[in-house]
Amino acid sequence: MSLAKAKLSLAEKLDFLPALATIFAAATWSLFTALWRTERQAKSLLLHVGYAVFRQTTARLSPAQMQAISPPSNKIYERFVKKVGVKSQSVELGHGAQGHWIGDRNAKNVLIWFHGGGFCLPANLGYFKFYTQVVADLERAGKSVAVFSLTYTLAPEAIYPTQLRQAVTAVRYILSQPNRDPSTVFLGGDSAGGNLACGVLSHLAHPHPEIEPLTLGANKLGGAAMIAPWTLLDSVFPPEQIIYDGGDLITVAVAGPWSKAYLSDTTRDYYTDLSHAPTEWFSTFPVEKVLITGGGNEIMLPIIRDFAEKFQEGFPDVEFFVGHRECHVAPVYNLELGSTEETEQGKKIKSWLRELLK
Repeated sequence: MSLAKAKLSLAEKLDFLPALATIFAAATWSLFTALWRTERQAKSLLLHVGYAVFRQTTARLSPAQMQAISPPSNKIYERFVKKVGVKSQSVELGHGAQGHWIGDRNAKNVLIWFHGGGFCLPANLGYFKFYTQVVADLERAGKSVAVFSLTYTLAPEAIYPTQLRQAVTAVRYILSQPNRDPSTVFLGGDSAGGNLACGVLSHLAHPHPEIEPLTLGANKLGGAAMIAPWTLLDSVFPPEQIIYDGGDLITVAVAGPWSKAYLSDTTRDYYTDLSHAPTEWFSTFPVEKVLITGGGNEIMLPIIRDFAEKFQEGFPDVEFFVGHRECHVAPVYNLELGSTEETEQGKKIKSWLRELLK
């Protein structure tokens, strides 16, 4: 499996022209509607327009088209470290995956992060800005931590359970390092990456039949933080769970193409759709504490809230937090759009980690 860009047909390439016209129209209309923003829209003009552009782009372009115009995650990482003037620290993990260090790889604690994007989009620069902020904030608080970011193979080049296998491989690699105690290892993920973080916890407690088991013995991971985990891969949102999308950066239009690209013809299970898992599924997860966050203006909030409540029934050490007037994965995408205002979800994740890190 390669990390190369997707190749497009001539028709897909020609389709960019009308697609760009609709994206430009969406941006223009958002400038007009920004004059009457309410609590249901973004806080700033920059974010209001940026969300509108992202909504239209993801709804209008296919996963292959999006990949064709987006560098792979590993290339984004290389671009980021060059820009900030630090040494690149990448690791070949096997199974087609790579890992990238942000911070001192010998730090006392490691946060393994799985990026989102519906399993179809690479990590953007906002992710590496977010990781850097997390490391810097925690170091100022006297905590020694590094982030290990996974570059996994995007769908539909690879389908489930490839990405879960790669996520488990990343955790296996970190735990295999000398003197690395599981209590100093934390999982993190957003959206589809939150799905992978939950999938890794599921694999640790209930080994996936197609993935080599990974055991911690009597130990537990230090914690797991998930921003808007995508744990219900339905191609259509239930009518009662569809909410206004004008304050978010995704629409219900992405659910079908992205879930189909990831699942293809494979059978959905508790690893792909933890929202369907029974409460007892969570009871043996080998992790000390779990944090789940969501944005107050995101369309997935009802699904995320339902999942958090089910998780709490089976595993009591789960905290659920909602960032007021924030979109889907705001701590990352607001940075990608150029916003300098720290999100409530971002602050919560940092304060939660400060309390748990050794």
